[in-house]
Parts: sequence; structure tokens; C-alpha cells
Amino acid sequence: MEYFIILNKCAGGNKARLLWPKVEARLKQLNISSRTFVTQYDGHAVELANQILGQITHAHHSDAVVMAAGGDGTLHETLLGCIGYYATHSSESKVPIAFLPIGSGNDFARALKIPLHWDKALEQILHCSKAAPLTVGQYTNLDTHDEGYFTNNFGIGFDATVVHDANRSSLKNSRYFGKFSYWISVINALRTFQGFNTHVKIPGKPEEVYQNAFLVTTTNLPYFGGGIKIAPDASAYKNQLDLIIVEKPNPIQLLLFVSMIFLKRHLSLRFIHHYIQKELLISTKDYRYGQIDGEELGERTYNLKFETASYPFWIR
Repeated sequence: MEYFIILNKCAGGNKARLLWPKVEARLKQLNISSRTFVTQYDGHAVELANQILGQITHAHHSDAVVMAAGGDGTLHETLLGCIGYYATHSSESKVPIAFLPIGSGNDFARALKIPLHWDKALEQILHCSKAAPLTVGQYTNLDTHDEGYFTNNFGIGFDATVVHDANRSSLKNSRYFGKFSYWISVINALRTFQGFNTHVKIPGKPEEVYQNAFLVTTTNLPYFGGGIKIAPDASAYKNQLDLIIVEKPNPIQLLLFVSMIFLKRHLSLRFIHHYIQKELLISTKDYRYGQIDGEELGERTYNLKFETASYPFWIR
């Protein structure tokens, strides 16, 4: 087996840069065949994945794995590159993706029971013997007809606002204090965030309208935000997506929400709405921030169709 590694050295507030020599040394010690491609800018992993798959195809390589080494954003871009390649090479067998979690959030790793310590995660990858098809989310912008995919979730509103603010925090790239940038942003967003109008349409059912949405998250994993279990029963092994809509809570409801989420009973609260579907449509009329797998989308309105898709992953 040969591993084609897409490495984001900036992941985890540059934590990946410090860890990578240890990973390289372990691969060399075990005499593992691998090639490493280092990302240089946002979106580079998409290009590298496409390039790597072209090399694998040209060499008629039958035992290859593309390994994303970084955070959830690195995995997201790697998936986009792989799916983009096979969109124009549909007759070829898909090369599976492995994930070495050396970033900060690592919600994909938590959900798929991939160890969060690099050496145990690497050991699990190297001892895997076959790929497993996992469900990923697919979305279509109904205004522009652009398509995209996500391994974790697509969020509109509060969580995306936190991502936007945290990415601009002076603490973001600190190895020791980077995690605090997220929680400071959470506090600021709780103080200032305004609810927004959201429409949800399930095929064959009447449209639902939420006038004061706070959090709108479409996910195929239980976790978001670095370990918060927003959809406890969601799973990448199920051919479905979970949609969680939280209406803007008052201070008492917010405290109830926070306490209940740790008990995994928050979905029973009356201001939280839960859908489980293979296909759904979401639209908003107010400008709000969005995020995909922790990557920013900017501030805009949304008119989206969500569906399930599948891709093979190198996971035990």
C-alpha cells in the first residue's frame, strides 16, 4: 500500500508543523511507502487531490490511499478534490481517503472513532485492510446551480458567526491559546446575534417557516464545534442527513439548552426542531454567515438543496 499524503502544516494553529517530523520518522521507521504534498494556500488541497489521483491513474496504481493530514478543513478540501476528479473520470475505481487528525476541531475523527493522538490514528490507518463507503453531504445552490460536498456539516447562523469571529481573533494561531479564540467568539455571538427567517421544505410535505432561527445545521455526524454533540444519533454509516434548527433562545432557554446538550436530551426542547431526511431544501431571506466543515462561506442569503452522497474512506 502506498499513501499519498496531503499535509496542511498550518492546521491546529501550526500544531501540525511541529508534529509532522514525528509522523515522518514513524513512517520511515516502519518502512511505509508514502509521498507527501504540502498545501500552500486555501483550496490547495483540492488541487493536490486532483493531481494525485491523476498520477495514480497514469501509473495504474492499484494499492493507493489519499491521506488528509490536518484538520476537518483539510479533509473537506481533499474530499472536494477527489469527488471533482471522479466527476470527469467516472469509469475509474475510487481511491479511498484516510484522515490523520492533527488539526484543532477533529469532529470527523470523533464521530468515526479515529484516535485523536497522531500515533494511534496513524497505527489505525496502517492496519486498515479495506475501504468503507461513508455518507457525505451534498448541496446544490438553487440560484447558481453550483454544487458542493461536506464531511461534517453545513451551518448557517450562530455557529458560522462564531467561526467567522474566531478566525479573525488574535489568538487563532496560538498553539496554547487558540482554543480560547473559539469560546470568546461564542460569548460575543451570544450577546449580539439576531434571529433570522428560515424556510424548510421536505419533499411531499408542507413548507415549515421559522421566523427567529438561531442555528441551522445540516449534518451527517453527531459532532460540531469541536466536540459538541448536536445530533447524537447522526452517523456517516446511515444514508441520511440530520437537520437541527434552534430558534433564538432567551437566557433561561439558553441555559436549559446548554445543560440538556450534555445530557443528549436537547432535541426534546420545544424551541429545537429535528429533521432526518435523504433530501431537503433550506432557504433564508436574511444575510447570515455560513460555514462548511469549519470553512467560511461569507455573509449572504441561502437557497439550498441538500442530498446524500457516498465516498470510500480508509477507516477500520
